Amino acid sequence: MRPKNLKFPFTWEEREPLFYKGILIVPQYYDRHEEWEAPKNLFPSHHPICIEYCSGNGHWVIEKAKKNPLQYWIAVEMQFDRVRKIWSKMHNQAIENLLVVCGEAETFTKYYLSGKSIDEIYVNFPDPWPKDRHAKHRLIQKSFVDELARVIKGEGMVTYVTDDAPYSTQMIEVMLAHPKWKNHFPKPYYVQDWEDYGSSWFKELWHEKGRDFFYMQFRKICS
Repeated sequence: MRPKNLKFPFTWEEREPLFYKGILIVPQYYDRHEEWEAPKNLFPSHHPICIEYCSGNGHWVIEKAKKNPLQYWIAVEMQFDRVRKIWSKMHNQAIENLLVVCGEAETFTKYYLSGKSIDEIYVNFPDPWPKDRHAKHRLIQKSFVDELARVIKGEGMVTYVTDDAPYSTQMIEVMLAHPKWKNHFPKPYYVQDWEDYGSSWFKELWHEKGRDFFYMQFRKICS
């Protein structure tokens, strides 16, 4: 199965939420997300559920799903060209414990996930939007973090990875200011080496360019 075998299922005018060939499509610029009804067993209740946001070409999440067959994984990626590559890997390697989501991370989390339904959350190399005037577009903002706190179970963990130092600072500031999260790593609240964390296309790319990595973890505070 090749990525080009997956065709986008509707035109812009016809867009609607759709579960299609193992992919949940969450359309952009759409105002009726609340009306969508999930197919039965879309999110299995008998396995722990883990999410990777910003899945890119899917290398990291595919490896995690293969190594942890008793966990159910959700790969969230906004760009359809990347989604096609994840879908291709999933089918060619017969990965059955993976759902691919084509959509924007906060929209999917807010409208398509129920409260206290997720066991582990990972956000790997989100777009840093490096120019100051674009920083408002970064994913890790209070509104998204609110949703993560809503959907994660108990004292669940969220892990962030970035190669962008200013973005790591923002991530830490947002999380430490939030009443529902506390840091897992001691000050400076990150580590720069995590041997068995797993690899991805972005990690290999930035490693070749000599970039530093920032791994951050935060645990939900149960009240």
